Amino acid sequence: MADRKKYIIKVEGKLVEVSPEVYYAYFRMERQERWQEEKQREHGVVSYDTLDNGEMVGLENVADTASHGLEEAVIAGELRDRLRNAVAALPKEDRELIQAIYYEGMSEREYAKQCGISQNCAYKRRRRILSRLRGIMNFFRTF
Repeated sequence: MADRKKYIIKVEGKLVEVSPEVYYAYFRMERQERWQEEKQREHGVVSYDTLDNGEMVGLENVADTASHGLEEAVIAGELRDRLRNAVAALPKEDRELIQAIYYEGMSEREYAKQCGISQNCAYKRRRRILSRLRGIMNFFRTF
């Protein structure tokens, strides 16, 4: 009788006999993980875990470039206030168009249908209103 080859892998420190399919899938996956780690080292990718020390977790040592500083937050708040004031200074019909399209997410086509006007008319009104808003925003910037 021909000896049947045994396929064994290590699971949680214990040797376990598995089918040939499981054996090959396991080592293919393990090889892929090693290949990815080699590529990361080659490209200078560093895991945050490698920055861990006894006092701090590595992630805490990395600056958060996505967070905005206090200055950017103040500027963004100032711009929001200016925009709010500029929209408030518009005539009622213009405010309604801006509200529908930019705050409620309505399309020009939907807005035009709701108001009984053509899409082209809604488009031209929106462009005119945005131009007026730019002018108002620039006016508020001088104060």
